[in-house]
Amino acid sequence: MNITAKIIITDTNIITDLNSANILEEFVNLDNVYISDMVKNDEINAKTGNIELINKFKVITSSSTQLIEVSNLSIAEKKLSPYDLLNYVIARDNNGILATGDNRLKRYAESKKIEVIRTLKIIKLMQERGVITCEKAINACHLLKTCRTTRIPEEDINNLIDILEDTSVAV
Repeated sequence: MNITAKIIITDTNIITDLNSANILEEFVNLDNVYISDMVKNDEINAKTGNIELINKFKVITSSSTQLIEVSNLSIAEKKLSPYDLLNYVIARDNNGILATGDNRLKRYAESKKIEVIRTLKIIKLMQERGVITCEKAINACHLLKTCRTTRIPEEDINNLIDILEDTSVAV
């Protein structure tokens, strides 16, 4: 099952958030979600989430041309990590969507006309497409509210909870 028509390239903070929200497994099992080979090999560790589960991600391999471009971009874009830039380049080259919780990367990618989705949008899309129930989406949001590592403002989480609760009442 897909939650979007395009492939999604995810970064580690999305993985960490969805792991904390207890819906990483459902995200990993989506047909159109990928992680870059270098991000998976270099950035993933036990703090990111369940390694066994993360190893189930579909991997997209970086080309030598992409790696050279990332190296060149790193000189100009000092505030973005090479992994951030790699995720951007892969999403761009595959006409994909970049899933990131990083505000700098979000602004950069959007300035280059790359579609970006964040954790809460992923939760909402998963609920709308029937990947997770409305109740599970609400529980995921509550778990994010108690998570010390998430960068998502509590007000944004509460807004999604309100929308989901309205949805569940309407059904």
